[in-house]
Amino acid sequence: MKLRIYMKIRKTISLLSLLVIFTYPAYSQTHDKEYKLFVTLENAPFDSLFLHDYTVGRDLLFASKKIKEFTWEITMPDSIVWDYENMELVVSNYDSVSKLSRNVRFITERDGKEIIVANVGVEDKSNYIHATYRGKTVFPDVLLTNNQGSGVVGDLIYEDFNLIVQDDNSDMTVRSQDPFFSWFMNFNGEGTSYDEHLASYNELSKRHPDSRFLMSNLAANLKQYKSRKDVQTIYDNLSDKHKNTRWAKNIEQFLSGKFKNTSLTTADKNIEEDLVQDTSKINLVVFSASWCAPCIAEIPLLKEIYKDLNKNLILTFVSMDNEKGIASFQKLIDEKDIPWRTLFAYKDVKEIEQKYFVQSIPHNILIYPNGEMEIIDVRNDEQRAKLYSMVKPLEN
Repeated sequence: MKLRIYMKIRKTISLLSLLVIFTYPAYSQTHDKEYKLFVTLENAPFDSLFLHDYTVGRDLLFASKKIKEFTWEITMPDSIVWDYENMELVVSNYDSVSKLSRNVRFITERDGKEIIVANVGVEDKSNYIHATYRGKTVFPDVLLTNNQGSGVVGDLIYEDFNLIVQDDNSDMTVRSQDPFFSWFMNFNGEGTSYDEHLASYNELSKRHPDSRFLMSNLAANLKQYKSRKDVQTIYDNLSDKHKNTRWAKNIEQFLSGKFKNTSLTTADKNIEEDLVQDTSKINLVVFSASWCAPCIAEIPLLKEIYKDLNKNLILTFVSMDNEKGIASFQKLIDEKDIPWRTLFAYKDVKEIEQKYFVQSIPHNILIYPNGEMEIIDVRNDEQRAKLYSMVKPLEN
């Protein structure tokens, strides 16, 4: 049994969130163009090392080749590199005998504070990481769960290394300066204002305009920015090096504010309908799921909005459940007596997430008659008041 764990910290989460996947599918490297990652971990107390790509939608494990006593070489095809988002170094996976999982973390310092870097990446054809061993950090008796919800209890061990930061534009050099770029939060939770974060991101993107990491993290966190203008400021600092990637295209679509319609499956699964059918009114599209507790908690508020504004506002649910979850969402619709239309995104959830910037749910977007799109959080009093101010005057 094989497992992996990664840390993911979000604005609304103050503790470490642990996710473990039980199996790693093998990856067959059949591409001509390759990227290499050379990892030197001085005094490492282990011999094996793997690179784990846990980008949403895939879980791939790349074996390494030990080329020196403490140096490993890892090879990846360009097809993986061009759209990866999250990678980590793994020493060993969970097994039922040891009941532990071992990962690698890097620790550096900035402004007198320790910074922990758990993810790694690549920038060019040849990439280098250099660090020295400092010790273990053990999280005992952690509930390690897989993506089907089952799990085991075991120890999570991090092999910690002091990162040797080079004076370059490498992936690790950039990450070490702010591993949470565009998250608008800090690892240790100290208070930093939005404007202070934005100024820091502006400075970092000016200093490293060629960074793939900065480009991908900006694309993954567009909702965290208060305005398109703020996103544009950071994007303008980045060079053309990665502006032919899907991350850049996603950012450019966001900045354009233009809505792109799509066809999704109806409840009976017999036909597909356009997400927006009537462009003469404002459309509120709510991305939800049967397993999402905050989504369910939002329903009474949505019903209030629907009651107040439905003459001039079209409300549509988009279920982000997989195909097996369709019945559960339909049951939810019946139990909650939902009066508005529901469509299902199960045929390509990832594409819908990217197209409409769904980074978490519930996620709401407004589509205006002029074809522009805006992300809105109806749970926010100020944003909900804005919605009412726009729609109420349209009533006769």
